[in-house]
Amino acid sequence: MSFHALIPVAALLISAAFGAVSMTWDSGDPKQRGTRTLGALFLCTGTLALLDVMTFLENDPERVRSWFRWMHLPALLLGPLTISMLAQMLPQTSHRLRHLIRAGFLVSVLVGIAVGLLPSTVIDVVPTAWGSWSPRFGLAGVLVVPIGTVLPLLAAWEASRAEIDGPSADLDASRARAVMVCVGISLLAAVSTEYVMPLLEISAPRLGAFAIACASALMWFRVLHLSDALAATPEGMARSMLAELHDGIVLVQLDGTILSSNIRFSEMAGRRSIGLIGTSLENRVGPSLEEIFAGLEDRETILHREDGETLPVSLSSSPARDRDGHAIGAVVVFRDLREIDALRRRLLASGRMAAIGELAAGIAHELNNPIAFVRSDLHLLADRLEELETWIAARPRSGRAEVDLDRMRQRIEVSLEGIERVAEVVGDVRGFAHVGGAGQGGIDPAVLVEGAMRLARLQRGSEVELRVADCDSSDWIDSGQELKQVLLSLLLILVECTEKGGEIVAALETEGGALRITLSADPLDEDANAVVRRLESLTIGVDHRVSHEEFRMAIAAELIEQLNASLSVAETGSRSVSVALHLPLSAWACA
Repeated sequence: MSFHALIPVAALLISAAFGAVSMTWDSGDPKQRGTRTLGALFLCTGTLALLDVMTFLENDPERVRSWFRWMHLPALLLGPLTISMLAQMLPQTSHRLRHLIRAGFLVSVLVGIAVGLLPSTVIDVVPTAWGSWSPRFGLAGVLVVPIGTVLPLLAAWEASRAEIDGPSADLDASRARAVMVCVGISLLAAVSTEYVMPLLEISAPRLGAFAIACASALMWFRVLHLSDALAATPEGMARSMLAELHDGIVLVQLDGTILSSNIRFSEMAGRRSIGLIGTSLENRVGPSLEEIFAGLEDRETILHREDGETLPVSLSSSPARDRDGHAIGAVVVFRDLREIDALRRRLLASGRMAAIGELAAGIAHELNNPIAFVRSDLHLLADRLEELETWIAARPRSGRAEVDLDRMRQRIEVSLEGIERVAEVVGDVRGFAHVGGAGQGGIDPAVLVEGAMRLARLQRGSEVELRVADCDSSDWIDSGQELKQVLLSLLLILVECTEKGGEIVAALETEGGALRITLSADPLDEDANAVVRRLESLTIGVDHRVSHEEFRMAIAAELIEQLNASLSVAETGSRSVSVALHLPLSAWACA
């Protein structure tokens, strides 16, 4: 047998191997689409290759003619099998193809049997220099090959215009390309070497069976390897599970060299898995190899990333042993602690804020008594001022002291205004530090807004005017503490962003069973769009790496959700914004 006979033999082996694997995976599960059709496709390519091998082994020209005639039957069946394969790979094309599948099989079988029995299909065969035979087609043989290319070309055309979208768009696009490439390779090799060259009496090896077998193998990878079907094996399922874990997993040798890792660890390390293989794990973590191979459980350490940054992780390890109990490596599990670390920082900040709140309550209580004494003395001095005027008037003019009573009265009034303002701020701080609601009977929302404005005014003093313009609400609410904290967070940002000399105006109104509090700031010292983005952090949330302001806003966002309220932010001009807070009164109004 000639060396060229290895070409159909290789095609036969490829078909047998991939066909056996496809039929093994065919468990009847509808999720494993295409395995049965692939098995039938490899059966046809194997039969085609086997008949080609028989032409190398046969010396009788009549029998060789017979083998060539019967090659058309499996070759014709490849068309409807390709159509069926496409319909299973891309279900969106099945409504256009399902009517062709049965008709294609029926026509292919009938035509294949007819040309197999018809002697004029191949009228003669001539020996070739490579130990095989070359057919000389009759009229039936000349016509049947172009007919057999119709269905494969139709499959390629349908794959090229398939509607591909949805979550599996990438996989479907890859399958569609695979169909077009496989059909193109198969037709180019088969038609040229099995049909055109024999018609032109050009001597060349036949590559049809080998090309179709290789193209079918490529199709096999598109159908099974790039889908969930490979997870049917224990090894495939293990790989899939490791890839989906949120923890990083590494397998290391005794010398600390990384043998394998999952995708999550490569993301944590900042390097692709293939690049981690062969590198030392000891250079990336704090614990020594002795500690890792001794076994660790939730050891907090630092993972050094490829970009030079560090990542807080929890490390657990377990030694891997052979049957004799000797250590051959270790499995190391890494858990990302960035979120836990951020939660710890938040908890620490919350503890500090709680401590400050307790101190503020105590300081306000301590300041309240001396402020009350000073205010009482100033009122008493104002009352005595009239008596002092009478007494001075009764004195002889020469003995009167030059006393500016108007100036004294003015200083007393200014002092009283200042001490009243201090008393209000101390009362606001004490109320803000108090844990709980507004008390029995609730609180007037206008008073609540004014109290939040007094606290926010401490940030910039008189540079920004804060005032309540309209109050069209007579409902009292029982969620004053939470609402005041939300308003203070909003006001602190608006005060910071408002230009010196600007103002922040609050308006309150009841509409549709909800209290609407609107805060308008104008003019701003920065672009309104930037301020809107800062305020929108209350609605879109923040990640675990937050600043102090973002943390305060995150707490406010949580309180808004707790109050079942909603927040809307809008630009009212290039340098002005409006913030509206809607609070349903059905849940928080006082009876």
